Amino acid sequence: MIVGDSLYGDVEIEEVLEKLILSDEIQRLKDVHMAGPAFLLNPLWNETRYEHSIGVMLLIRKLGGSLEEQIAGLLHDVSHTAFSHVIDLALENEADDYHEHIKSELLTQSTIPELLLTYGYDYEELLVDDTKWTLLEQSAPLLCCDRIDYTLREVQRYFDVPVSEIKQFLQDIKIVEGKIVLRTTKWALWFIDQYRKVVIDFFYDPKNICSYEWMADIIRLALADHLISLADLMVTDSAFMQTIRAIDSPNIQQLIQKLEAPVSCLRCTEEDSYDIYQKKKTRVVDPLIVRDGKLIAVSLVSDEAKEKIEQLRSDSEKGIYLKIT
Repeated sequence: MIVGDSLYGDVEIEEVLEKLILSDEIQRLKDVHMAGPAFLLNPLWNETRYEHSIGVMLLIRKLGGSLEEQIAGLLHDVSHTAFSHVIDLALENEADDYHEHIKSELLTQSTIPELLLTYGYDYEELLVDDTKWTLLEQSAPLLCCDRIDYTLREVQRYFDVPVSEIKQFLQDIKIVEGKIVLRTTKWALWFIDQYRKVVIDFFYDPKNICSYEWMADIIRLALADHLISLADLMVTDSAFMQTIRAIDSPNIQQLIQKLEAPVSCLRCTEEDSYDIYQKKKTRVVDPLIVRDGKLIAVSLVSDEAKEKIEQLRSDSEKGIYLKIT
């Protein structure tokens, strides 16, 4: 099977990866949007967990990761609910990791363990603890394939960053002691700038924030009134929309109308009469570079990088206040 990707090109993959991609569990992710319900207000925000999962798998492969780590990369987001991280806002889970808490249970009820066993793999060894895969996952502020892929994918699609520029960045990556390292300060600074576009300019876009707020309110109301269960979220975005459309609740139907109508959300301050305040998980990156044969965070050798990271952290921690007009 040949897999095509906008960032990494066409790649021929092994049979086990093909079978996993064709599984119902991975196919479901074609209708689970990375930006959650934001695409309801802006259809151009249409990146899916499927695209990202394929991308993470291919990036791990490109960087020399084992087949086992590619499998883990492909399946790392398999337990995301409909509308991705909106469930974290609905449940006030600031760590944004609800999907990680339910991953093991979901896998045991899926076709994945049996499929992997056919190829000689124990799903628990591969999939239960992603931290064992150092290319796939690293704690922030280090780089990892998960963090890199969604950043590159979103700046290319939503901020018109050329694929040629992205390929230059990828060429600057090297793997040292199992960690993703950049050869030059130039590309470390470049990635910090791209990451800011995603976590500040995109994640905190007013329409993005509004969509999350209203969908989270829908889920809270429906859960509180026992109109849905958390299990009802383990479907596609389209299927969940059908579920909530059928709910006989004026409040929920009013919120759905907000998600489907043109809306104007204006930034304001805490002192103003705001309608929405939202603070997302604080996200920063501080890429490793090689200096005098040692791995070191770029912020320790570049004042420019340090300033960019401090500003990113500050802006991320402020959150956003919005007035609906």
